[in-house]
Amino acid sequence: MNVTGTADAIPEAAARVDRRTMIASTVGTVLEWYDFNLYGLASALVFGPLFFSSSSLGGTLASFATFAVGFAARPVGGLLFGHLGDRLGRRRILLVTMLVMGLSSALLGILPTYAQAGIWAPILLVALRVCQGIGVGGEFGGATLLTVENAPAGRRGLLGAVPAMGTGAGFVLASAVFGTVSLLPDSAMMSWGWRVPFLASIVLVGFGWLVRRGIQETPVFRELAARGETARFPLLLTLRQQPGAVLRTMGVTVSGFVWGYLIQAFSLAYGTSQLHLSRSTMLWAVAVASALEIVTIPMWGALSDRIGRRRLVTAGLAFTVLYAFPFFWLLSTRNTLLVFVAMIVAIPIAKDAVFGPQAALVAEMFDARGRYSGVSAGREIGGAIFGGTAPFIGTALLALTGSIWPVALYVVLGCLVTFVAVVAGRETAGGTLR
Repeated sequence: MNVTGTADAIPEAAARVDRRTMIASTVGTVLEWYDFNLYGLASALVFGPLFFSSSSLGGTLASFATFAVGFAARPVGGLLFGHLGDRLGRRRILLVTMLVMGLSSALLGILPTYAQAGIWAPILLVALRVCQGIGVGGEFGGATLLTVENAPAGRRGLLGAVPAMGTGAGFVLASAVFGTVSLLPDSAMMSWGWRVPFLASIVLVGFGWLVRRGIQETPVFRELAARGETARFPLLLTLRQQPGAVLRTMGVTVSGFVWGYLIQAFSLAYGTSQLHLSRSTMLWAVAVASALEIVTIPMWGALSDRIGRRRLVTAGLAFTVLYAFPFFWLLSTRNTLLVFVAMIVAIPIAKDAVFGPQAALVAEMFDARGRYSGVSAGREIGGAIFGGTAPFIGTALLALTGSIWPVALYVVLGCLVTFVAVVAGRETAGGTLR
């Protein structure tokens, strides 16, 4: 029996996305990415001297190395929770990922520093970062499938992008909170101020848990479960029947991971340590740009429903290639207004034209029985290879060459990889989920 079209057997009236489901999916993603992005900000600004006893380049590299460890753990979470999500349902697994992420972040807020615990401080930091990575590795795929699998064909780009905008909202929240505590005197910031945003995760994850408890399972999974057609080993099924889709998903995510984390982590360290811009200026510039994502990510997703995923993504890639070098030049002016302009063009325009359609684009590649596994495996393996390493590679390129231009060239190479992955597949907008 052909079950790849299960989603299309569901009546159109049943495919409307429930408002509570939309809110729960989006709020959960906001909270997850608030936690995950806090670590990126802290690794750029405070973890070097606190956990590696160095504020020099070596401390920054060591801090970014632990940032990369979280990405290395994300495929583990993607494979584990993707498998369980295809076996047990999307809803149950998203409750678990929220708890893993929230508790890990709260524990970061009570960690002893290197001065207090010696070598145990970075060891515990890495352990909790691994737990964070496992939690977030299962989050994005499940959250977007909650809406994509409910959406009618002509609105999958828009509705899939709604929870995706939670990544921007989560960064806004993280940047705003971290930007606020950064206004403290340096002594207070380094002794206790940096802990406050992490401890706040307990309150946030409790709220998210209450919202997510009441959501319904997607009609796609309910249909599969009712027929007894869920796969016993969904990832193996996907790798056997659709290996190209997994590889394409990895490629589709490359430019967003490289560009996004160079902006959100590397550029913070570069701006504060090399250009001597204030922490608050850099944090608020990223926060304002990320706030605009709440509008632009759904906008780009909706546009992909009208003109096609491939056309929009390739246009976004071309713009990013043209903008990569001017972005770093604008930062180097040290002019506050131009720094804000640099971020506003880089994040909601260049990055999101590629990222906005991504949820629908990758979901439409896979069979319903292995969709959670396929999306999570491809995306999180790509994130481990290209996302977590981006700040470290950017810092290393800057140190080796003494110039920022190799970093911009690295962005261009990432765009080329994504371009190949996108044009290698067919257009999926407006089609069925077969």
